[in-house]
Amino acid sequence: MGVFSADRTLLSWTPAWAVLLGDPSARTRAERNLVRAVFAVGPRGLASWPVLQDGDALNPALVADLRTALVNYPRDRGLADLIDELRSTSAEFTRLWGEGPVGPHVWARKTIVHPQAGEVTCDVLTVPGCDVRLVVYTVAAGSADSEKLDFLRVTNGVSADGSSPRGLRIDES
Repeated sequence: MGVFSADRTLLSWTPAWAVLLGDPSARTRAERNLVRAVFAVGPRGLASWPVLQDGDALNPALVADLRTALVNYPRDRGLADLIDELRSTSAEFTRLWGEGPVGPHVWARKTIVHPQAGEVTCDVLTVPGCDVRLVVYTVAAGSADSEKLDFLRVTNGVSADGSSPRGLRIDES
């Protein structure tokens, strides 16, 4: 599980998150921002493995989230700076920002394709009246992927040969 702030910065994560997606502790706070990771040029994302989703809902939802955060925190200089940065570096962000949607991204489901654990479902949850998002990863109980995920947790992601697959190849598509 991971916890994200109103500006979509990863604030906290469990050891299982680090094993499943790659340890974010080596990244700066700025590099742990999901919106920057999605819209920035160059290496990006917060997962070390491909993230699959249905449709193109994530990017507009992230921009709408930032608009909502800006309404709620109009004096937050870091939030304003993030928006200015993305408007100056991302044509897609600028286009979506110009469309003007406002509203919280209250729920989303994605699938992480992990080379050892298989397909892991990602649910993004919100709590009414709270700005944080909880991102929870699950697999079907009793499935082969459940056994693989349990093994990954127990071994901390280290293979039998001692190698760790926690590279930083990023893809939030």
